[in-house]
Amino acid sequence: MHVTIEQTDLAARRLDLAGARGFDAPGAGLVRREAIATLTRGWLGEVWQVALDGRSTEGIALASVGSLARGDAGPLSDVDLVLLHYGRSLSGDDLRGLADRVWYPVWDAGVKLDHAVRTVNQCRTVASGDLAAAVGLLDLQCVAGDPDVVAAARSTVSHDWRANARRRLPQLVDSLKARHARHGELAQSLEPDLKEAHGGLRDMTVLGALVAAWLTDRPHVGVDEAHRTLLDARDAVHVVTGRGRDRLTREDHDAVAALLGHSDSDEMMTAVAGAGRTL
Repeated sequence: MHVTIEQTDLAARRLDLAGARGFDAPGAGLVRREAIATLTRGWLGEVWQVALDGRSTEGIALASVGSLARGDAGPLSDVDLVLLHYGRSLSGDDLRGLADRVWYPVWDAGVKLDHAVRTVNQCRTVASGDLAAAVGLLDLQCVAGDPDVVAAARSTVSHDWRANARRRLPQLVDSLKARHARHGELAQSLEPDLKEAHGGLRDMTVLGALVAAWLTDRPHVGVDEAHRTLLDARDAVHVVTGRGRDRLTREDHDAVAALLGHSDSDEMMTAVAGAGRTL
């Protein structure tokens, strides 16, 4: 498959798009993440068209989960994709070939990829047995192809999630406790994991899953600002380190603080800790 130069530099283009100038301007984080999501989806759409090679998209689609689906991906965040189909659109060999023609350009572009090929029914089965997968599939969004396939998978998983929410809630609580025990309290760490720690970005995803299950309302006062604070800090870590990591290490405190417009690293860490306490 021929891949143009525009299709081979996605990681660099996402990082350049984040930039350093005006990084800390009011509202810059939201604009930055929307631009990264738009660029990534558009790029994947081009790859999809090349991979199809003129085939009909009826009954097949490329969908995203995770941060790309939510629209809050950082400059170097992983891309989580699912090739969805009804199980009758393509033969096994054709399906594997299509998947390879999508996955390999992503790898070649320097982007870390988590990928799967599933039917709508397989999505339902995976979600019923894997709590993390169920939470992730709630955010399923169509990137390219037949949107009806994606809508069918998302509605099925969402329906099952709501129907079984009270039964699965103890599992969710146990997984939260285990993760928090591994990664500690974000607000009390000098090197916090902005995603996995107690009060981190992963907890916002869990909150979204509880809202989707109709078990709680989503608070907005304070929470949205705290969420943006942690996303901005995560973005800054990506730019400063050139790596898609979520831990804010001490050696990066000064550079991250400067990029975020704080007077010093103590002020930056106070803001991050405050956001963690709120979440």
